[in-house]
Amino acid sequence: MRPSTTAPPTAGNPGDLIDAALAVNAAPTLGEAFRALAESGLRLLGADRLAVSLWQDDSGQGTLVAAAGSPGTELGLPVPADGLITSALATGTPYVEGAAVGVPLDFDRCGALIRASWQTELEAGEAADAVALLQTLAGLTTLTERTRRERGQTHFDVVLNGVADGVIVTDGTSVTLNDTARAILALPPGVPYQTSLFNPRTLDGEPYDLVSDAIPGTRVIETGEPGRFRIRATALDGRELVIDGSVSPVAGGAVIVFRDVTDEHAREVLNEHTLYALFNSLPIALTVGSARRREMLSVNEAFLDLTGFERDEVLGVRPPFPWWDPDEDETAGFEPGSVVHRVFRRKDGRAVPVEVASHGVPGDDGEIELLLGMITDLTEKHRLDQQLVQSGKLAAIGELAAGVAHEINNPLFAILGLNEFLLKEAEPGSKAHQRLELIQQTGLEIKEIVRALLDFARENAEERHVVPLEDVVHSTVDLVRRTNAHKGVELVDHYDGSGALVIGSPNQLKQIFLNLIGNARQAMPNGGTVQVDVRRERDHVVASVSDDGPGIEPYVLDRIFEPFYTTKRHNGGTGLGLSVSLGIAEAHGGSLTASSELGRGSTFTLRLPVAREEDV
Repeated sequence: MRPSTTAPPTAGNPGDLIDAALAVNAAPTLGEAFRALAESGLRLLGADRLAVSLWQDDSGQGTLVAAAGSPGTELGLPVPADGLITSALATGTPYVEGAAVGVPLDFDRCGALIRASWQTELEAGEAADAVALLQTLAGLTTLTERTRRERGQTHFDVVLNGVADGVIVTDGTSVTLNDTARAILALPPGVPYQTSLFNPRTLDGEPYDLVSDAIPGTRVIETGEPGRFRIRATALDGRELVIDGSVSPVAGGAVIVFRDVTDEHAREVLNEHTLYALFNSLPIALTVGSARRREMLSVNEAFLDLTGFERDEVLGVRPPFPWWDPDEDETAGFEPGSVVHRVFRRKDGRAVPVEVASHGVPGDDGEIELLLGMITDLTEKHRLDQQLVQSGKLAAIGELAAGVAHEINNPLFAILGLNEFLLKEAEPGSKAHQRLELIQQTGLEIKEIVRALLDFARENAEERHVVPLEDVVHSTVDLVRRTNAHKGVELVDHYDGSGALVIGSPNQLKQIFLNLIGNARQAMPNGGTVQVDVRRERDHVVASVSDDGPGIEPYVLDRIFEPFYTTKRHNGGTGLGLSVSLGIAEAHGGSLTASSELGRGSTFTLRLPVAREEDV
């Protein structure tokens, strides 16, 4: 038995216990708390040595984490287990073994043991007092650990709730939400997370899997693969939300950071729909392609109308595009800022001349990401250019024709007059009489050509006045019907009854329709139908003459209004009928155009401006 001066106290000095508690609780880490416990316990107990060891679950040995009273002891040394230690850790019951006392501690994932020893064996009362004091110190340590965890949790909660985005933290079994997440999902404090909040309704494509089992982020815990998502969610109060966020793995769990982008998404959708509607409503053909892959990404309705292709036949294709003419350069037009002229080949095979202007759209890195193509149909421009050239030809030939007609008319008049006298003197039936008749017939043909030249030159200008075009056409059709000019041909006329007025010469306008109906009849030697239609279209009166004949070859259609160009030379055609008709139409401020499809007939369309109210 030791002298009483070295025996352990029956109860710790209150002041010493308070100092020990302050020292243990002031320790910033658990290791330093254990060291403060060892030093304080050594003084309070009067022991020769006091050690603290940690024991992992299912482990056969512990690790020395703190020691006092034994110089030279190295922390971290292994501590072998014996039956008393194993039992104490398993049951939580202190033990006394001769001159040593051990008291177990309980932590979340490991056990701890405080062991004090003396040089001499303790009596029963001394051992009991030592156990009681060690349990008091053990309680301080347990309280310190719980306080530290609570402080850490409090600090974690403060940090978590200070984040402006919604945050969900999970360890695979439990879920923690910050205040922002609860506010977004309308989840009151204390109400646990509900899987139905993140439902699997997608926006675009498949979302990142947030709903495996009952814990969000299970996939990232299992695979370690982070991801982004934008999905629809339903808040607890029934609001439909659009949630945008990311999932990231952390040690043993996952962190989901998200925000409510419902309003932002609605604006994006509205802007997208507005831009798409604007894109599709523009009358000019537009394309959007990838600058790197040269792949067609989007086209508007005007482009589809221009090419005749369907949208699914256009999107995703790469050069050579199916609407390019085979002879076109495949490399031209892909430089931003370039303007090239191409020939598009419609799906039906018709060629369309176009101008393609390319504009570059940079991406986030400043490099050109997209190419915007603005395509102008040059068909009308080419037609107007040809019409301008044609008008110039007509003007030049008209001036020449007027002069030539005058020069021919004078000697022709003399020839026909003298021939008339000679015919009277010649014996009928004689060779001389026959030859004179041939001369007369030839002279009359020349006279008809001269008359046509004068008509072409428009020297016989007539007074113009306000007249319903319907009346002019109707009287012309009646005239044709009363003659044999429509023999073998069905003549059908239709009027919209608008009675639209034009300013013009009825005789000259009648000449247009006589030419058009005559040409239509000649195009159908075996019979057919000629349709005449008169209608008002806004500020114009439109009259069309159509036949169901064989149609006109494209190369003929391009030259059909040229003076003296005719395919009926063997039938006495002069090639001036349509030229004169075009000249009359333009002199009246209108236009005359032709369209045809082989095997399905031809249509000639006259457009004249409606007379103004002040002219009526």
